[in-house]
Amino acid sequence: MALTPVQRERFQRHCEENRLVYSDRVIRDFFLTDRHVVLLLRALDGEEEGRKELDDRFRKHFFRIRFVKYLVSTIKFCTIDQQRQHRKNDNRYPLIFDRPSSAEGDGGETLGERQLSKQIQSESEAILADPDQFKVSFSNESLSRAFAILSPKQQHIATLYYSLCYQDNEIARMIGVSPQAVSKTRNLALKKLRLALIERG
Repeated sequence: MALTPVQRERFQRHCEENRLVYSDRVIRDFFLTDRHVVLLLRALDGEEEGRKELDDRFRKHFFRIRFVKYLVSTIKFCTIDQQRQHRKNDNRYPLIFDRPSSAEGDGGETLGERQLSKQIQSESEAILADPDQFKVSFSNESLSRAFAILSPKQQHIATLYYSLCYQDNEIARMIGVSPQAVSKTRNLALKKLRLALIERG
């Protein structure tokens, strides 16, 4: 509902006569809506229905402003509290990966570097413990083909023994069998390899 020139002029005159009232930003924002201006003019003319509707709309407008202000304050205080908790946790549980691994703190290896070194070593061992990777490392093609005919268990034990240099008792603990069983499987694998190589000339 757009204001007529007469309504606009009348409202401007009313604002000038009540400058103190319209200096309030809440009231100024409320009357940015033409419908509210029309209701004000109707109320000034003594129309009771216009006054009631104007009062009702202003209460809703004021409630929205207060509610938004409350939400902003709540978010602000929650953010401040969260930041305080983060700082508290940071002070209580500081990162230790950059601390020296030795008690002397002589600038040597840090805990983070040691952990990374262990991870790299573990990943390297996982690659070397793979029979397929071990077989690829053979420069002798006949040996590679002979290794391929071993059973998966024989390949696994042979790889752990010859690639990673584990002893029979260590391999036994890793795969859950006795050292004698490991030794027997490894010897059978060697015998099988020798026969295969002899047959292939």
